[in-house]
Amino acid sequence: MLPKNCNPRAIAYFFLPIFLATFEPTDAVLSYEDEYYFCAEADRYNWTSHPCKRTCKDGEPPRQCLYVFVVEQYSTMSKACYDCPFNMADCYRPHCLPGDGRPKTVFTANRQMPGTPIEVCQNDLVVVEVRNTMLSESTTIHWHGFKQRGTPYMDGVPFVSQCPILPGQTFQYIFNATEAGTYFWHSHIGSQRADGLYGPLIVRPYPRSNPHRNLYTHDVHCMLLTDWMVQEGDDGFVEMYHYRSRVRPETLLINGLGRYQLFRRNNTSGQIFTPTETFMVQRGNRYRFRMIDAGAEDCPIEMSIDNHKLWIVSLDSNDVDPVEVDSLTIWPGERIDFVINANQRVGNYWIRYRGHGQCEPSNTTTGIYQVAILRYNGAANQNPSSAMGYNIPPMTNTTRIFNPYNRGTEAPPYIFINVPDLNASAPNDPSLTRRPDVQHYINFDFYPIDNYDFHRQNLYGYNQVPADRRMGTFQLNHISLKFPPFPLLSQWKEIEPDTLCNRTHTPRADCQREHCACTHVIQVGLNQVVELVLVDEGRYVVANHPLHLHGHFFRVVATENLRGNVTIDRIKEMDRRNQIRRRLDRAPIKDTMKAPGGGYTILRFHANNPGYWFFHCHFEQHTNVGMSLIFKVGEHNQFPPKPQGFPECGSYTPIAGNSFNQSG
Repeated sequence: MLPKNCNPRAIAYFFLPIFLATFEPTDAVLSYEDEYYFCAEADRYNWTSHPCKRTCKDGEPPRQCLYVFVVEQYSTMSKACYDCPFNMADCYRPHCLPGDGRPKTVFTANRQMPGTPIEVCQNDLVVVEVRNTMLSESTTIHWHGFKQRGTPYMDGVPFVSQCPILPGQTFQYIFNATEAGTYFWHSHIGSQRADGLYGPLIVRPYPRSNPHRNLYTHDVHCMLLTDWMVQEGDDGFVEMYHYRSRVRPETLLINGLGRYQLFRRNNTSGQIFTPTETFMVQRGNRYRFRMIDAGAEDCPIEMSIDNHKLWIVSLDSNDVDPVEVDSLTIWPGERIDFVINANQRVGNYWIRYRGHGQCEPSNTTTGIYQVAILRYNGAANQNPSSAMGYNIPPMTNTTRIFNPYNRGTEAPPYIFINVPDLNASAPNDPSLTRRPDVQHYINFDFYPIDNYDFHRQNLYGYNQVPADRRMGTFQLNHISLKFPPFPLLSQWKEIEPDTLCNRTHTPRADCQREHCACTHVIQVGLNQVVELVLVDEGRYVVANHPLHLHGHFFRVVATENLRGNVTIDRIKEMDRRNQIRRRLDRAPIKDTMKAPGGGYTILRFHANNPGYWFFHCHFEQHTNVGMSLIFKVGEHNQFPPKPQGFPECGSYTPIAGNSFNQSG
């Protein structure tokens, strides 16, 4: 537990210079007394931000930055909130997490939501000590977008790169911030990300390596978005897959804040909501916003700012030639950096958000909307003059939309700007200058098959239950990923022959009609150029899945939404007829890309980072039911050596034959 007087906002501390000379990351475990001292000093000097959060100066040596994450279950609108929102000051008390104004059990690091920010300069060494103080939940932390080149054991995926961190255990993540950009960290277990265990990770460049240094004057604003519901994520998962498929987000949070309901009390008047996030600007300056979608559900978010244009300058930590738009849409796992010019009259302006996918208006819901405020210095502390309720109407009069929902490059470019339309700032790499060494087709849909986990054949099979209780099976190449009982990366010597599967080696003869579940691994040779052709068949459900690749960035060379039945054979035939246009010069670089429903997306990456790397849909529930696979890049003897004393785990079956097959 933390010392009782320690402000959790200051627990992300930095070792004082006297300690830096002898700092060894693997030994950097503070005693309770040392921790108390550092917390006391942090409160004394009002360290509300980490000393590694600084102006990055050319020629400055990199620093070693230590953070401590105390992970626990907590609650929004706890007793720490006192009379929030009737006394708005109470909403900003330490440990008060207003959320949308409703109490909910959440997972937090240092009782913050979003969690402790990590803001460093390029090439800093980052050490994060994760202390799991939960009673019964395990956890891991993934550093989303970090390639972890040379440190694959720090990737934070349970049973791929490490064992889960059990209650009472501590695990130190140690890695270099080698590439500047906007990243974020989040739990990679269950529904913990959906319930609050996430935070920003910003690596700022040195001026000489920043191609956009003249486009903005301030880099101070981070905008973390997430879809939100008062029901706990695991409970929603169980209801969705075992009761009825009607669970969906109820609102959006911006940096942990959002208005959802109007509060009333007998002796109060006027409209009272929980706090709305406010971003301050000074007229005449230009601001870089780092926008992160930490959401967990099928709820892509469109955003615009009244009276302000948006200049997109970076996607998923990779710079692009600036492009002006009126609104942009972001998917879970994506990051978009944009610049605004604060050139309007001094006042307050709505920042408007609306959800797509499950969050769009339907016959049973009005859709999901949210607001934040862009406030100029000198403006009154009040809502914009066009103030209205929390149900902000859809954005109108926009002429250029970036990354539109369920559209690819087939859309008119003067209205819709898609990812492949942007130019990467980085020069072409082998993924564009070389022909692919290997091409992998990956198809997916919402398959109406019996699934051992939630539609057991001859008991409550897919066609045996009412339509509103049917749940399709999300798979990649008709395979549901099942993790092994130990991490493939660190305990590969325990992998027995014929235990891994892929499209050509499956546990059943016909995976299109029978449920196939196994440890889905695709072998890739080290330094090969790999082309992935993602085929969203769109036959049963139209969704826009955001696919995320660990360990590598990829080039987005094509994406298109098609009509009719979409199959791998159809895409191959289109390719033979030269009907697919690949962008092979300065194609944008990303690590998360949405695939339009009923269409294709083509990605290329240079497999130069050996290890086992996770590839999955970034909708949390889809990952939890197996919409993922693992790329094995290189051979085991080419992997970086396992850290000394790295934790191991696995099954315990001392009686021969005591492992029972439960594949159906």
